[in-house]
Amino acid sequence: MNKKLLIFLVIALVLILGFGYYIISNAKIPATQSIPFAVTPDPTAGWKVAKNAQLGFELKYPVDFFDVIHQPEILTGNCNSNVFPESCPNINDIVIQQQVAAGGDVNAIKSNLSYPSYWKNPSGDKLTINNVPYCLYQNQDAAMMHSYNSYYYATVSNGQCLVVNFTTSTTNCDAYLPLEAGNTAQATSYNNCVRTNKNQPNILSQIVSTFKFTNK
Repeated sequence: MNKKLLIFLVIALVLILGFGYYIISNAKIPATQSIPFAVTPDPTAGWKVAKNAQLGFELKYPVDFFDVIHQPEILTGNCNSNVFPESCPNINDIVIQQQVAAGGDVNAIKSNLSYPSYWKNPSGDKLTINNVPYCLYQNQDAAMMHSYNSYYYATVSNGQCLVVNFTTSTTNCDAYLPLEAGNTAQATSYNNCVRTNKNQPNILSQIVSTFKFTNK
């Protein structure tokens, strides 16, 4: 092989290797990025907490969801707890005490409770919330274009009945109808009413999901 050609090839090879080393050593290799786990926001963050320290029970609820006089209450009292959970306990005496304490007439309250139609299901509806058995009693009333639904979730702890009570208010959105052409305020009120009624079951479900015995 020609000596000059050999020298040329060697120099070319050295230049190619040197250039390749420069490119590799100066290449920017992207740093490995860790992908954070998606954090599911807590829909009950910032909610108010109601507690019963004696039985170690608590629940959470949004402050602006209930009317002022219908905030959740945790009631306790004696009942025929021995029938639970095979059957639902009778909570009428606890309801009477609650309504009398709120200023109701004891005879009128007892008379109302004596009607078979007072409770939606007089026998109570059995359900399980966070692995704890409950019985749900419901009562409904209506006044001034509003429907009031009272919920009583009853369970037994340490031989006592614990009853969570709250009442929701649902507005009859037909009060805003018929919509007047160009009346944006009326349309907004109607749409807000429909949206509120539609969201109410979801919020109620979230409230019930917070029922918790902290001492178990």
